[in-house]
Amino acid sequence: MVISAVNGNSGSIYAVTTEGKVIQLSNGLWSELNDEFNKELRVKRISCCSTALWAICGDHQVHLRLESEIPIRIREESYENQRWNPLDGFSNKLLPTDRPCYSSQDGLTDRDLKRVNLPSTAWVWDDQWHLELLHEGQHLEAEGWMYSVDFPRAYSAAKAWNSCVRRRKWVRNRRYNGLRTWASLSPIVLNDMMEPFIDIATGGSEIPGAVAGFVAVWAVTINGLLLYREGVNLLTCPDGSNWRKIETPQGCEPCQVSVGPQGVVWILAWNGQLLTRNGITWNCETGVSWYEVPPPFKGISFNHISVGPTSSWAVSRENE
Repeated sequence: MVISAVNGNSGSIYAVTTEGKVIQLSNGLWSELNDEFNKELRVKRISCCSTALWAICGDHQVHLRLESEIPIRIREESYENQRWNPLDGFSNKLLPTDRPCYSSQDGLTDRDLKRVNLPSTAWVWDDQWHLELLHEGQHLEAEGWMYSVDFPRAYSAAKAWNSCVRRRKWVRNRRYNGLRTWASLSPIVLNDMMEPFIDIATGGSEIPGAVAGFVAVWAVTINGLLLYREGVNLLTCPDGSNWRKIETPQGCEPCQVSVGPQGVVWILAWNGQLLTRNGITWNCETGVSWYEVPPPFKGISFNHISVGPTSSWAVSRENE
């Protein structure tokens, strides 16, 4: 018995049975979506966008499954910085105004090698930290140092008489290891208790100006929190970085959320009201304000909402 279904860009339809199994309709035939690593996983709700399936499972937390054959690899970088002084020569004894000993290329972010961690359990390291020995087409010496007058200046492979600082580039590759299997996202923790999720919706892949691979992921918890998953990109970071709380009007705590292809967001409040989010654009993914949608007739309240490309459909508590 199908209790939830969504349609992905691939043309397949995914559904959830009362036993918590995900089934797929493709070429007119239903088949179960197998996962040898999570055979006992029980899915409650799913939402599909392009090649990704987002689900709320029996643990009431969010899981992600990427239906893609293309491997995702990201290279992490860290620059080791040193300054010359008359007593020690080049060392990591930097000035108070200098960048950290290990930093991003622009020097604004601390990138200590021991503190660069994997984003989630869905990622694995492909190798160890190692030096990059190529700079602007020039091969560097075995230690990989590049020299400059000061940190903000241009760097050269050759050491000069006025080279007061030097840096070298450490790199390490990580690979997304969650292809065609369910990967668990870190739970939201409030007051030392896990926050159970009750609804999830995806969309936004057709927002004008959005970068390739962008997906808007919204979710609702049992306590009426509306959350947005930041940093989701199916080409570089399918599981995103963190959940961001989006405030809703007092007395309009959501119990359901729906997202259209162009990023339009509607929520259904526990009191049966419908609200839509204003100001969503490619550079303002979560919008700026709420608009309460008046019902077609006085006294009507709702229990379901679904947003499409050009229209929205709702079911009232009177089953209209």
